[in-house]
Amino acid sequence: MGLFDNLEAKAGEIAGKTGLAVTAVHAIVNTFRANLTSSDGNPEEAIEASAAQNGVDSGLVREIIARAGGLENEIGDIAEHAVKPGGI
Repeated sequence: MGLFDNLEAKAGEIAGKTGLAVTAVHAIVNTFRANLTSSDGNPEEAIEASAAQNGVDSGLVREIIARAGGLENEIGDIAEHAVKPGGI
């Protein structure tokens, strides 16, 4: 399961642990995903932009991502598929 799948699946749990509403977690995740695409895949730019757009601290965006397995997990998933036959 990838980062964004984890974020969606764990939105309620993440909301409870961060003190945010589930809708706020979804909004942050959606803006992070959009910003990650528009920032040429630069996660730091995407985190900063998402924080600004949602009026939250960038540390909170990082915490949300970390609670879903973190960016390292996503990068590992991509690398794993790249080296397997039939991968990306």
